[in-house]
Amino acid sequence: MTNNNNWKKIGWGMVAVGAVASVYAALRYGNRFLDQFEDTAHDEIAEGDFVKTAAGWRIHYTAQGEGSPVVMIHGFLDSHKTWRKNEHVLAHDHRVYTIDVLGFGSSERVRAPIYTLKNQAAFLKEFFDSQNIEKADIIGHSMGGALALQFAYDFPDSVHKLVLIAPATYLYDALPRNGLKRVPRRVTRGVLGIYEKMHGDRANPVRFAYGDPERITNDAIQIRNSMMRVRGQHDALVAMSKSKRDANVPQELHQVQLPTLIVWGKKDRVVPSQHAHKHIRDLPNARLEWIENAGHLPHEEEPQAVNKLVKSFLDE
Repeated sequence: MTNNNNWKKIGWGMVAVGAVASVYAALRYGNRFLDQFEDTAHDEIAEGDFVKTAAGWRIHYTAQGEGSPVVMIHGFLDSHKTWRKNEHVLAHDHRVYTIDVLGFGSSERVRAPIYTLKNQAAFLKEFFDSQNIEKADIIGHSMGGALALQFAYDFPDSVHKLVLIAPATYLYDALPRNGLKRVPRRVTRGVLGIYEKMHGDRANPVRFAYGDPERITNDAIQIRNSMMRVRGQHDALVAMSKSKRDANVPQELHQVQLPTLIVWGKKDRVVPSQHAHKHIRDLPNARLEWIENAGHLPHEEEPQAVNKLVKSFLDE
């Protein structure tokens, strides 16, 4: 009986060793895949200009039109190109800036865990100062909506009005307060590499963001695909996972008293629709408009309806 138990222990030990070796090999493969998959420099897909933060990191932006400034901020895993159906309409009456948030689009990828809402708001203020923008209307989508609110909290004198499109403000409560610091970078990066390899084009986040999949165009897919191939993109995502949850929103939303328009797609499967009502409850000067047949990207799916709402609100 004792010999049988010993053989069982040896057998289970060999299984465990084999499992660990298999996981290690898979993670190593995932990292090597990303080394080849990320084949584009961040500035190779740039369409506009760059500003450099005090820390030396480059932030990409485009600008068009004349008039009072409007700053547009994209969501997570996206870029300034999400505004391609909106910016030219607003540019008839405004100086429109579209920003690539640090870590996305054509902006620089930073491997340090600096991706907090507070930090991103500070970087945005550096951009304002570089363009001599004293006060602007800010339009933010999803993560960009949460960033717009944090910016309005930190720098209220720099904001005239807010437009929030499906803001992900309350999703930040679900993030670990101190990030995933204990998970080694190579492990997280390897997992991301395996996911990219296994799912390929099907992993494109835009496929889950539209209310009507038939509306998804090839350019909507390619815009996101090209960004994921920028060198350092997955290292930046790892750094984001390790960044602290440092923000004053949603806890202090009641202190953001600026005129605010909230736009939400009724078919949003990314940010729960009940979050729309939470924003209305906690923001003292906000109103909500629903886009009936849109998902998480109403400004792409129903650009005419969204442009009309936004233009009317900014011109009031």
